[in-house]
Amino acid sequence: MAVAKTLRFVPLVTTFIIIFISTAITHGHATSITPRKVYLVFLDSQIIPSTKPAHLNLLKNVLQDITPEESLVYDYRSISGFAAKLSETEAKHLESIKGVLSVFPNQVVHLDRP
Repeated sequence: MAVAKTLRFVPLVTTFIIIFISTAITHGHATSITPRKVYLVFLDSQIIPSTKPAHLNLLKNVLQDITPEESLVYDYRSISGFAAKLSETEAKHLESIKGVLSVFPNQVVHLDRP
């Protein structure tokens, strides 16, 4: 009798395990697996305004597997541009858009080194 009660829960446990695994797999695909680094993007302010909504909209057109909000690192106000986490492919695509003057990888420079 105890075995029969235990066996009733096997389909429930199996279903739970299947749902858990499929959720984990789906969530794994939702996160970015594309290698990204920070790129500096300079814009022609006469074509693309230097505002956060304009930057997010521009990123929305090129990003493949993350949101513009996840990609945007910094909005520059004194110059027309922003910094964003992009793949190499996304950076090249962004560079081809009218109003984008240049896109290049951010580099850390140490002033105390020759």
